[in-house]
Amino acid sequence: MKQPRSHTHAKRKPALRWRTWGLVIGLVMGLIISLVRGGGLLSTWRLSSTDFLHGDISPGDEIIIVTIDDASVAQLGAWPWPHSTHARLIETLSQARVIGIDILFEETEPDSALVEATTRAENIIYPIMAVLPEQAGPGIIPAQALIEPALPLQASAAGMGTVNVLPDSDGVVRRVPLAIQKDDRRIEALSLQILRRYLGLPFVPPGELDGSTFVVGPISIPVDQWGRMMIHFAGEPGTFPTVSYADALSGTVSPETFRDKIVLVGQLGLTGGGDNHIAPTSHSGCPMSGVEVQANVIHAILKHRYLREQSLASDVGVILGMALLSGLILPRVRPLWGLLCSLSFGMAYWLAAFVAFDRGLVLDLLYPTTALALSHVAIASGRIIAEQRRRSRVTDLFGRYVSPDVVREILSRSETAPLELGGEQREITVLFIDVRGFTTFSENLSPRRVVDILNRHLACMAEVILEHGGMVDKFTGDGLMALFGAPLPRRDHAIQAVRAAVALQACAQEVNDDDALRYGIGIHTGEAVVGNVGSRRRLDYTAIGDTVNLSCRLESVAAPGQILISRTTYEQVRGEVQAREIGPVSVKGRHEAVVVYEVLGARAGQVA
Repeated sequence: MKQPRSHTHAKRKPALRWRTWGLVIGLVMGLIISLVRGGGLLSTWRLSSTDFLHGDISPGDEIIIVTIDDASVAQLGAWPWPHSTHARLIETLSQARVIGIDILFEETEPDSALVEATTRAENIIYPIMAVLPEQAGPGIIPAQALIEPALPLQASAAGMGTVNVLPDSDGVVRRVPLAIQKDDRRIEALSLQILRRYLGLPFVPPGELDGSTFVVGPISIPVDQWGRMMIHFAGEPGTFPTVSYADALSGTVSPETFRDKIVLVGQLGLTGGGDNHIAPTSHSGCPMSGVEVQANVIHAILKHRYLREQSLASDVGVILGMALLSGLILPRVRPLWGLLCSLSFGMAYWLAAFVAFDRGLVLDLLYPTTALALSHVAIASGRIIAEQRRRSRVTDLFGRYVSPDVVREILSRSETAPLELGGEQREITVLFIDVRGFTTFSENLSPRRVVDILNRHLACMAEVILEHGGMVDKFTGDGLMALFGAPLPRRDHAIQAVRAAVALQACAQEVNDDDALRYGIGIHTGEAVVGNVGSRRRLDYTAIGDTVNLSCRLESVAAPGQILISRTTYEQVRGEVQAREIGPVSVKGRHEAVVVYEVLGARAGQVA
């Protein structure tokens, strides 16, 4: 006889198939999200997803902001103030190493006092506002026009730089151009000009864009293809130390406060001031002034706290990796563990993003976590659908033959029901029962009456079998075949089969209108191949082997009202029932006689 295929082997096929589908689902989700990432969809959400990574960093003591605020306006009069006032402030700040003025002086004829103060100071950096195009190709952004200080101020200043900030599509300022190009003239940002003076670097030649780096003397700053630097903000608005313009001018604050400092002068806390922006750290909704943006740029370069975004190729790699990881792991674990795994993967990636951000690498949070989430949802949905189909198939296959409790236990035993073709060899007990004399009894009855009586007997038989944990394998005309110990293994299968047989004889008395019909029952315990037999379109769970044949033969020789069991069965139930040996009995298909016992009933105190 051909060795039966292991049930474990049969279970591997659907598991392997589902794991393959999990990888396919993960790959598809990863490719979809990669296309979304490459197309720039959801870019606004992608930008904002990393804003919270900016933490509070010590601003140090190198930078002080002199603020043009409401308190100063209250003391000095309405803004703007005369040039002579600014000249006096420059004289007051004489101890500073460099002074960056974030105030646009558009007048064609500046006050001579301001020009003279600027000349004497030799450390004043004035701003330039560039008119930039809405779109530009890769490279230093070209300026369409410049708003510059008057020529006398330009001549007296130590340097000049642009103060342009370029908000992203969501209106948040995350980058500044480190230089702009006007014809053959390259103009660096105000922050770079201030740093040149502070660090003692020469003002020429201007910085160069070298691939993804902007080189200023010995300093290399990561930038994008347009020469824009991503700002590593030190904190929320108000992070840097400030001194009110009026207090600095009046001498309330000691001039020593500014010794060797970078002093920035600009609007901060001025009602109606227009130089305000939304920054990634504007968590409370408080805007950040332009002069604070400049302070953050200077601080980031001074402390070498640069940020570099992950490349598109790396983003796609992470997206596919997260999706495939989900597809690899989730089909192999239970749903709850799958959810915990997905949450763990997501948390681990976000933790990695925090660490990477602190080291200057900005990892994309939106697309990889979206790929992970969508892969999880798709795989979980697929598992739910597969589980529903599995439950439906198990219920269809076993629901008519075993009790609902057994069906529920089958469903809960394994995530993969044993529905593949094949089986396993197992010890079971097989019971055959037949209504004796039914053919003769039914000769004088109408067909409807015959079917009615037969259905009553078969229904009673099936109910008793199910009550004792058995499975109705098949109906055999005016009888049935039942299995005990399958589909779910149980140690007491022989005992339950014999108890069911005793109860079946009592059932015959209840169903009969008279004593005309009795049952003949045969039971044998032994090894048999149990499993699904048939085609993929039509499966039947049954038992095959000599155990089934011998049980059938015992039923055929049993007299009406008699329960015959084999010696193998008797050895397992001898303490549970009263039985007598009736000697060797010759059965069809066997060369040697079989020792058979007749069950007389349950022992006292035993439930039949």
